[in-house]
Amino acid sequence: MGEKFVSLHCFKVNFNGADINKKELINKISELAAKESDQEFICRQYLSIKHNADLILFNIADSYETLLSFKEALMSLFSKVLTETYSYFSIYEHPNANYLKEDDTLKYLVAYPVKKDPSWYLLEENEQNRITKDHVNLAVNDPNNKNIRSYTTYSFAIDDFEFLVLYEVDSLTKWMRVARNLRKAEARNWITVESPVFVGKKATIV
Repeated sequence: MGEKFVSLHCFKVNFNGADINKKELINKISELAAKESDQEFICRQYLSIKHNADLILFNIADSYETLLSFKEALMSLFSKVLTETYSYFSIYEHPNANYLKEDDTLKYLVAYPVKKDPSWYLLEENEQNRITKDHVNLAVNDPNNKNIRSYTTYSFAIDDFEFLVLYEVDSLTKWMRVARNLRKAEARNWITVESPVFVGKKATIV
């Protein structure tokens, strides 16, 4: 399996005067995604309480062109309802095929961009590997780290940040505890940006 292309879009939603409601919007976006020629195209929708992200779309495709085609069609149909507030683009270099399968138990999405201090990239490779391995082990061995999908995707010179990390989880409480424990990781010494954070609950398609 080759690399995958990822986009995250956050929208404010305004139904005032619109001839569509929330359920209809969610269903129509799902129908629009199903029309994409890329058979592996994924569009997962999440509802959020964040002030600037009522609706979050997490997309995975085989090409940049597919993401672009979907975005153009989306805005053509729903520009009066959707106002985009944030968007991110990245590449998933070593995609996990299991992650492409829908899992209804993973009800929540957590996503945020990451940037590291330039000094990180000047460390010897062995040192980088050691620090990264310790970070991963801390997460893997956390008792709360059950039923969590973790995507580390890369944005070097194709977006404003270096990484976009995404997590699909069944419990925000368990995820918060894992994240709190990861504050102990040595790797955090080189993280300079990890915001804004977006959290949403999977939208129900009727």
